[in-house]
Amino acid sequence: MLQQQVGVLAENQSNTDDRFSRVRQDNAAYQERVVMLEEQLREAEHRYEERRAEEQRRNRELLTRVEREKQLTVENFTIKLASLEKDKTALEEELRRTKALLEKLQKEKESLEDRVSEAEFTASALHQENAKMVEQGRRRDDEGKVERERSAQVIEELRCEIERLRAAEEAERKRAPSVDASSSPPPELQATLKRLREENKGLVEQVEDLQAQLLTSHLEEGRTLVTATNNNSLAAEFEAMTSEEGNHYGSDTVEKLKKSLKDSQEANQHLRAYIDGILLNIVENYPQLLEVKQPK
Repeated sequence: MLQQQVGVLAENQSNTDDRFSRVRQDNAAYQERVVMLEEQLREAEHRYEERRAEEQRRNRELLTRVEREKQLTVENFTIKLASLEKDKTALEEELRRTKALLEKLQKEKESLEDRVSEAEFTASALHQENAKMVEQGRRRDDEGKVERERSAQVIEELRCEIERLRAAEEAERKRAPSVDASSSPPPELQATLKRLREENKGLVEQVEDLQAQLLTSHLEEGRTLVTATNNNSLAAEFEAMTSEEGNHYGSDTVEKLKKSLKDSQEANQHLRAYIDGILLNIVENYPQLLEVKQPK
């Protein structure tokens, strides 16, 4: 029994030694693995430290770049903000000026509307007055033509009478008996010559008076017609209107006013040409009427 126990113990001891040997072998293997793992751990820690340092360096560079970009962005936005503030101030000032200009233009618009109304009324009155003046000019032209014909006839008759008197005087002079230079003509002949000279002088004065009256009549007619041209300042006023004002008040209205004024101006030009023709006729045919007579 004891021998069996000793055998069992020996067997157990042998098993224990085997297990211890295996444990020791395992321990050695584990020690080697631990050493290897520690080496791997150190290498891993070293690589980690290197990666961490690299990451920190990159992070610092990135942070520096971000800070620099942020600073630049802040500066840019600060500059833009200052520019926007300046633009805002300028726009506010421009808005105030625009409001003031709008009020001024509104007042000018009202004033121009009044002026256009007055111009329309004036143009209508001018058109009527011009038509009346044209009709008066036509009548005066007809009357002047009749007056000129009558005056020309009277002048021609007076000239014929002067020629007759001159011929009669010449005939009396030829019929008179020849006498010495020292002798004087008979009193009857002297009286006849004196009477003929006085009649001749009177007829010449009548001719000059008629010509002067005709000239005065023509000049008064021309002066009356020329006064109608003083309204041409309306044309300059319409020409001074800008295209925007014309569009605002209606191009048809402005064109009608301009057409009326143009018709009036053309009629006045015809009247001026008529007056110029009269004056030219006087200068060419009766220049003596324009001479200033010297007092005797």
